[in-house]
Amino acid sequence: MVVNRPLAHAEDHPVEILLVDSRQLVRAGVQRLLTDTGYLAVCGEASNCDDAIRLARSRRPQIILVNLPGSSVDVLDGARKLHRQFPDIRVLVLTDEADLIIQERLLQAGVAGCIGSSCSVDELFQAIDAVVRGERYISDSLAKKLAERRLPGQGASPFDQLTHRELQILLLVAEGLNTATIARNLCLTQKTVNGYRNRLLEKLKARTEVELMHLAAHHGLVRIPRLG
Repeated sequence: MVVNRPLAHAEDHPVEILLVDSRQLVRAGVQRLLTDTGYLAVCGEASNCDDAIRLARSRRPQIILVNLPGSSVDVLDGARKLHRQFPDIRVLVLTDEADLIIQERLLQAGVAGCIGSSCSVDELFQAIDAVVRGERYISDSLAKKLAERRLPGQGASPFDQLTHRELQILLLVAEGLNTATIARNLCLTQKTVNGYRNRLLEKLKARTEVELMHLAAHHGLVRIPRLG
């Protein structure tokens, strides 16, 4: 495949990218794809955002490319931390296109761009080139969905009213974590976590947590795996 090299980049001054992906095989494939362009270089690899923060301090990449499948809360929290600690580094996140609420929260948090994890190679390069130029990149499909949500007559998502902490705890509950584990992961007391859980039920007008999960699944915030 022939890749057109942007005029702003050259082989002697490649764009340095830090890869964040929990899958070693995927990281190896993406690294090969990027380095084959001649103007992109992978300066480090991490399996999670905490490791990426440590690497970013020493490597100082221009772009951090985040692709963490499975856990929406890891993506949301990790990308927010990266942007807050390194506001001069452009954070580009690959997410499931169905995670509209997560993508919208990521953009609100200041990430440089969101792109579907099933995007084409050409679109990935377009996104990288855009964020290097200081622009924000949003895939066409995501931009269309976000615009449709703001049209008159379109009902707002009930999750728009949630704070980041409330959404964070909802996602962890959806992953099946109990109060003690959530409290430990977030450095909170169990009493505080239970307070948030009760507040979620009240805000979303749900009587039980099962009802809460059905509401989240209906709006595409979480997906309930099918059996069989």
